[in-house]
Amino acid sequence: MIPCLLNIWGVMLFLRLAWIVAQAGIGESLLTIAISTAVCIITTLSLSAICTNGEVKGGGIYFIISRSLGPEFGASVGIVFAFANAVSASMNTIGFCNSLNDLLKEHDLKIIDGGNNDVRIVGVIAIAVMILICAIGMEWESKAQNFLIAIILGAMADFMIGAIMGPKSDDEAAKGFTGFTVSTFSENWYSAYRTQDGITYDFFQVFAIFFPSVTGIQAGANISGDLKDPASSIPKGTMLALLISMASYVTFVLFAGAAAIRDASGNLTDLANGTLTNCVEDLSCQYGLFNSYTVSSN
Repeated sequence: MIPCLLNIWGVMLFLRLAWIVAQAGIGESLLTIAISTAVCIITTLSLSAICTNGEVKGGGIYFIISRSLGPEFGASVGIVFAFANAVSASMNTIGFCNSLNDLLKEHDLKIIDGGNNDVRIVGVIAIAVMILICAIGMEWESKAQNFLIAIILGAMADFMIGAIMGPKSDDEAAKGFTGFTVSTFSENWYSAYRTQDGITYDFFQVFAIFFPSVTGIQAGANISGDLKDPASSIPKGTMLALLISMASYVTFVLFAGAAAIRDASGNLTDLANGTLTNCVEDLSCQYGLFNSYTVSSN
């Protein structure tokens, strides 16, 4: 269960889900999660059927598919799956680097330029650490997973408690964090697709951005050789991880959509005058669900 959760809970949950709510609204974001869940449940049931129909040995997805469809399919899927894992690792690493850069900027700190070069330096170090953990062996990797899942759960609890408490200062309120209000929930319920960075977004493009976040359900099957009873553990752990992660995504959508507005200038004067969202007219908004990927940290 833990490897699946770690693969599903990634950069999308903390850095992109608020933006998805801004584009698609709460209603269509929940629809996106529902469609993704349906696809993953069908895949998990198929995986479970194969795992429970005989003995599962080491080799993970490659072994399972090879036994059911033949080695040709197993090898081809295994190669694609290996590249997909590499892309997933790079995506989450870049998300970590960007969030770390934002944190350093808040404290007026930088490594070189506070931009791409800092991302490269931190990314290389992070990947080197991950390679070292994997090279040491599965025992250390399992220990690292327990440590990481504890950090993620703590961060999720922190987000939800903070959303319930509401803004602690006018500065947080000026950045679009309103706390739970019926008006904020109503405003964010419907979609408001926009053009950003030259791309005109619609439901399917937002869905395509979200869907990679739920494709980590094979992580449990990949450690089949280290499980005492893989035929029983893989179906139970994968399905449980899927249900827990989808429930957490729904919770985050509801919390983000009900506690933060789409656009905010971050100016205390605008907050006092009730003109916090007027920045939309001249495209100068820097905060809110649309404009700040770290809005969850407020």
